[in-house]
Amino acid sequence: MENSQLDAIIQESDLFRVLGLEFTASPEDVRMAYKKLAKLAHPDMFIEPELKAKAEQAFIRISDAFNTLRDPFKRKDYERTLDRVREAEERAREAEKAKAAPPPPPPSGTRPFPGAPPRPQSNPQAEEKALQARKDQAEGHFKQGKQFEAKNQLDDAVREYQEAIRLCNDVAKYHSQLGMALEKKKWGGYAQAEFKVALHFDPTDKVALKHYQPSAGLSIPRNSLGFKLLNMFKGGSSNRIGDILIQQGHLQKDQLQQALKQQSDQKLLLGEILIRMKYIKPEHLAQALIHQGETLAKEAAENQK
Repeated sequence: MENSQLDAIIQESDLFRVLGLEFTASPEDVRMAYKKLAKLAHPDMFIEPELKAKAEQAFIRISDAFNTLRDPFKRKDYERTLDRVREAEERAREAEKAKAAPPPPPPSGTRPFPGAPPRPQSNPQAEEKALQARKDQAEGHFKQGKQFEAKNQLDDAVREYQEAIRLCNDVAKYHSQLGMALEKKKWGGYAQAEFKVALHFDPTDKVALKHYQPSAGLSIPRNSLGFKLLNMFKGGSSNRIGDILIQQGHLQKDQLQQALKQQSDQKLLLGEILIRMKYIKPEHLAQALIHQGETLAKEAAENQK
């Protein structure tokens, strides 16, 4: 490996580019790219002290990229960070364009104060129109992804779902459907990361609730106690969810008692009642649900030992 290549790896901030990969790289792509680069950039391959020092830095960078991208949950967190960076860069570019545009003339009959800076002009209608266009575009990619998935063209489906998420990251069904496509591709860990994100945005997402396995990798049967109790909408786990919400500081005991009375009268889901009564937010319920599932899964794993 040449000096310029080592410099490029050290200076590269994008972990995908460190390994020479696309954003849609598969787990096998990540493994193969790491194996190749780790061999080429290993410090033992260099004799000159300066190159050897650079190789050590490059090797650390390659290892960091591999350790992040091979772990489904770490990779998902990193991808979301990249999305936020891209959105910030896009907003910065739009702000620069707005600064470069000539200011609109003042309304008739008014005079600007001498030396006063121009007032920033906003166009709520234009911003709302642009936001709606972004949502429509994301929905189009989502529908196209479902068509590809129905034809078992999973790679194309994954790309469409990822593009929908890039445009509108906070839509739960985009994440859960991407999780389904990834699960069909046997990328279980990556699918679980998407299901978990979906539950963060919508704790009632049926697809994510059905397929999310917080113990992925622990080899626990789906019919075990942990998975039976994961779905808080079944059985007698409502009190447990309420207790978790109290422990996390999102709910008061008297509020839980009032919600339980409402539940017995209206026969609704406890989580739905708590949100309707504005005692908790949807993200609080998602956190409690995930905590509950992970705890029960660990208990089930301990019982199987």
